Amino acid sequence: MKKIAVVIALFLAGAVNGFAQEAPKLYTLPSPFERYTHYLATARFMGSMPLGSFADSYVNKASFQNASISIEWVLRNSPLSIGGEIGSTYFQKRIPRATYQNGDETISAVQTRTLSQYPVELFANYHFLGKNSTIQPYVQVSAGISIVDYNLYYGSLSTQHQKIAPKYGVGLGSKFLFKQDGKFGVDVRVKYDGTSYKHEYIEKGVSSINGSIGVFYRWW
Repeated sequence: MKKIAVVIALFLAGAVNGFAQEAPKLYTLPSPFERYTHYLATARFMGSMPLGSFADSYVNKASFQNASISIEWVLRNSPLSIGGEIGSTYFQKRIPRATYQNGDETISAVQTRTLSQYPVELFANYHFLGKNSTIQPYVQVSAGISIVDYNLYYGSLSTQHQKIAPKYGVGLGSKFLFKQDGKFGVDVRVKYDGTSYKHEYIEKGVSSINGSIGVFYRWW
């Protein structure tokens, strides 16, 4: 009887051990962010510096009144992601009091120059590392339109010009996950922006370099 009990115990132990070896180890499965197409939303704060003829002829001061929001579609089995971004940028410069000729009239005034943009862009990112890496460097290209609002003030008098103009950009950045397989992280980006806009002082378009930091949330 004892021999039969020992045999049964050994059989059960072997069966349990075999089942344990065959059972799927769920913790070894790839992250859902690697297995599925997923989405990513980013709120971004930016600092911008004017470049080229825009800085030489109109505004040459850095601006920190800029922000954007983007939605990104991260493709499955691909290093690419595509998305859209909307935002706002604002540049301003004040010129000391001087005299200006307005037709037959001479004006003595403090001149204030401003330029606001409200870009709407589509973009594509190419990521160099995996979707679940805690550091995810990427390059970006973007294109779209920008609603441009040009204002030139002479004291309390002003002239305004508004136009929808083509916009493009090239950027380099990296996402940083707070934890591997997590949903939250930080996105740091440096980007060149150009807008094909010409009016009065702005003769060769609007160009700038901006650095930004954003917080993102991803889901599938």
